[in-house]
Amino acid sequence: MRFAPSGAGTGLVSLKRLTILMAGWEYPPFHTGGLGVHCYEISRELARLGHRVVFLTPFPGPFADAPGVEFRTLSECLPPGTPIPGAYTPAEIYGPRFLDVVNQYNDWIAHLTDVEDADVVHVHDWFGTVGCRALARRLGIPLVMSVHSTEYDRTLGHPYAPILERERIGIRAADRIIAVSRQLGEQLITLYDAPPPRVRVVYNAVRPVAPELDDGRLRDVVLYLGRLTRMKGPDTFLRAAAVVAPAFPEIRFAVAGEGPEYEHLIALAASLGIGDRVLFFGKVTEAERAALLRDAAVFVLPSVVEPFGIAALEAMAAGVPTIVSKTSGVGEVVRSAFQVDFWDVDEFASRISELLEYPHLSREMGDQARHEATEAGWAERARQTVDVYREAIRARALRR
Repeated sequence: MRFAPSGAGTGLVSLKRLTILMAGWEYPPFHTGGLGVHCYEISRELARLGHRVVFLTPFPGPFADAPGVEFRTLSECLPPGTPIPGAYTPAEIYGPRFLDVVNQYNDWIAHLTDVEDADVVHVHDWFGTVGCRALARRLGIPLVMSVHSTEYDRTLGHPYAPILERERIGIRAADRIIAVSRQLGEQLITLYDAPPPRVRVVYNAVRPVAPELDDGRLRDVVLYLGRLTRMKGPDTFLRAAAVVAPAFPEIRFAVAGEGPEYEHLIALAASLGIGDRVLFFGKVTEAERAALLRDAAVFVLPSVVEPFGIAALEAMAAGVPTIVSKTSGVGEVVRSAFQVDFWDVDEFASRISELLEYPHLSREMGDQARHEATEAGWAERARQTVDVYREAIRARALRR
């Protein structure tokens, strides 16, 4: 590893209450993926630790309950009814309208007032990098950037230039860069020239799920839950399902989530002869998500690239035996998930069949998964994030 884990070797013991200006494009209920979940959980835990968090978002609210988190919203400055796209808007419809709103968001951040007592600016992904760089410079305080995924990942190696440039701006300007996995940190060093001494890893986490009582309910679903994009590999899930289906006629296959591949995947299921075995749920609520996990015999996330894979960690926290691709960052924090090459349909099918065929293996793996997934929670990730803030503050002070 060419970079240190968060807080390593800092020797920082200050308990000063920090004022954190945090910029994130999404915050529940306005979210479409792991970015919004992370922003919610980490800001809530930072506030619980006694720090002041001012969250800068384009959306109007109301927001998910997070005691102690203050919100400043771009929507107050926009004409009523201005559409604000989600963070994972497909690349093919990125365009002037979306980038116009992004530019307004950055200009608004750059000129924020009544924030002169802030200690650090923390930007999540590319959306606010230009404005946060300007704000941090104006206030003379450190900039921390969290990277949850890169434009190379989201487009499978065909980055959209305006977004790529905004990522580079943030990475060049940041006093510290937080990656959600080691493999993502290495990518930032290799493809973005991030200085290794500035890169830290703070993994995602999940909240513990109460174990389900054995009520005799049949777990008869093999589940894919996530955005329906090529990056996530849902087509591999369906191809593996077509191999498994004939041997397990009682098993259903569920695809939950929304995205640009939705119609293609429905057509693919039909062409594979499993159209009557696959349930497409589209976007699901939190209650529906929990119900799907309760019924799941196996969870599969066959991502082509996956900086972390928070959905897999959530499945494991619910005690569901899980199969992920070897490219998933979640594999760095858990050992009990099966890991398979993202392209190997037959191996995915073999692992699914193994878990369906052997209930004892499935129970053991699910129990171990629950333990590993909840070993370190969001409170610990928030403390690690504070370590990074204090490193950045100290490094800036030493340069003066």
